[in-house]
Amino acid sequence: MVVKRRFLNVGVFLVAAGGVILVAQGGAIDRDAIAQALDLWPLVVIAIGLGIIVRRTRLGLPGGMLAAAMPGLLFGGLVVTAPQLAPGCGDVGPVSLATQQGIFGGAAAVDITLACGDLAVTTAPGSGWLLQAGNASGAVPAVAASADRLSIVSSGQRHPFGFDRGGDAWQLTLPTNSTLDLSAEVNAGRGRFDLAGAQLGNLALAVNAGELRVDLTGSTVAHLAMRVNAAAGWLSLPVAQDTVADLTVNAGSLRICAPSEVGLRVHQAGVLSSITDVGLIRNGDTWESPGYSMANHHADVTVTVNVGSVDVNPLGGCL
Repeated sequence: MVVKRRFLNVGVFLVAAGGVILVAQGGAIDRDAIAQALDLWPLVVIAIGLGIIVRRTRLGLPGGMLAAAMPGLLFGGLVVTAPQLAPGCGDVGPVSLATQQGIFGGAAAVDITLACGDLAVTTAPGSGWLLQAGNASGAVPAVAASADRLSIVSSGQRHPFGFDRGGDAWQLTLPTNSTLDLSAEVNAGRGRFDLAGAQLGNLALAVNAGELRVDLTGSTVAHLAMRVNAAAGWLSLPVAQDTVADLTVNAGSLRICAPSEVGLRVHQAGVLSSITDVGLIRNGDTWESPGYSMANHHADVTVTVNVGSVDVNPLGGCL
C-alpha cells in the first residue's frame, strides 16, 4: 500500500507540474501572474507539513495528494517563469565600447562565451571580423585571434550568489565571405544572432537562464544544434537550403519558425513537454508541413524537450 501511495503521489506531482506548463503554454494564464504566485511558495511547506501530520489518519490519502500537488505546482511555475527569474549581473549600459578587429584567411572557427550581459552578432561582406566590447565595471573580454580562429570569453570573477562585475555589452560582426564553424554560449543574458548571408558549417548555440534569438533566414547552415536551459529561445530557419537541426529544451521554452516554402518535419522526444504547432500535420511523434515531400528544400528538426514547451510557427512569429 505504501509503494502504491508513493506512485500515486509521484503521479499527482507530475500532473500538477505538467498542468501548469500546459495551461501557460496555451495562454490561459499569464506568465507574469504565475511569477507573482510564486511568492506564495511557503504554502508548499505548509502543505507538506499537513500531509505529514495527517498521514496516519483517515485524511492521509487526500493529505498526501495535496502535499505532492503543491510542489508540482511550484515546479511547473518555476519552469514557466525561468527566463524571467534569471539572475541579474549588474549594469550593462550605457558603456563605452573598445574595438578589436581581424581578418580570416579562409574557413575559420568562432567560439563565444558570455558570462552575463548582452550579445549581438551580425554579418557584413568580406573576410574581416569586428568586435566592439564594453563593460560597466571596466572588465574586458579575453580575445584570442588568428587567421583561422576567433575566441571571445568573458573575463572577471563571479560569486556564486551574484556578480562582482558589470554585465558585458558585445557587438560582433562576422564576415560572409568565410565559411565559419560558430559556437556560442550565453549565460544569464540576452543574445541576438542576425546571420543574413553567413556561410556556416556547424552552428552550436546554448543559452542558460537567459534569452536567445536566432535569425537564419538568409544564411546557409550545414548542421545546427541549439540548447535552451531554463531559458527562452526563438529560432528562424533558413530559406534556400536543406537544414538538419538538433534542438534541446530543458526547463524552458522555444519558438521555431520555418519559411512557408520550406518543407518542415519535426520529431519530438522528452518528458513533461508540450508542442504547439500551427499548420502542421501530426503523425505520432512527428509533425510535417502540408506538401512536405513536394518542397524544394526541407528542414528536418529533432526536438528533445524535458519539462518545457515548444511553439512551431507561432502566430506571433519568432523575431
